[in-house]
Amino acid sequence: MRVGSLTDIGKVREINQDSFSVSPETGLYVVADGMGGHAAGEKASQTAVAIIQDRLSATAVQASNGQLLDLLQTSIQDANREIINASMEDASMRGMGTTATVIITKENQMYIGHVGDSRAYLIRNRRIDQITDDHSIVAQLVRARAITPQEAARHPYRNVITRCLGMQVDVEADTQQRELKAGDRLLICSDGLSGLVSDDEMLQHVLSSQDPQVTCQELINLANERGGSDNITVVLIFND
Repeated sequence: MRVGSLTDIGKVREINQDSFSVSPETGLYVVADGMGGHAAGEKASQTAVAIIQDRLSATAVQASNGQLLDLLQTSIQDANREIINASMEDASMRGMGTTATVIITKENQMYIGHVGDSRAYLIRNRRIDQITDDHSIVAQLVRARAITPQEAARHPYRNVITRCLGMQVDVEADTQQRELKAGDRLLICSDGLSGLVSDDEMLQHVLSSQDPQVTCQELINLANERGGSDNITVVLIFND
């Protein structure tokens, strides 16, 4: 596998509250998009990445395939509890939260755990599919066919999420297992990218690239050219 990864503060925010981790050796990839007051979102996302990485780095390699979805769920719930505890101990951190999108690749399978509106995409056979569901108000409206995807892009509540780490004591991640095929490309990103760059544009950049790191930079540049209204994080995995 070849992996590219990059995060950028964008053009508007004063601090980068995104965090990520890539570990091709263990097949573990994490993107987290924090939210909260000054430095609180940064702490939330960093905590989530650190806890998930700590719980999964060793166990994911040794675990059987049948255990991995449970391990993903447990690690995300552990991160949620740690964030809540930290917010209770420090008044300046109250209300902090973060998304978490996690992928484990093992043999010819991928295992996905997800909370929030950061996204994972699968590029296969020259098409792109979003393989995580956004936990947001507008995504619920789109799924209910109350609004169109085009209306969602302009909706005043488009950035309001309905599930994240730090929001409540009990959180359940969406988990799934999928086949991983030779030639697949996996893209994980925060909404700083997906809010400004369309799926089709992501697809074209990935298909035209031989270098995942260069592609991450190109996608971030494109989001910044369109205003860079949020922090932008991209992880791109080429399963050659």
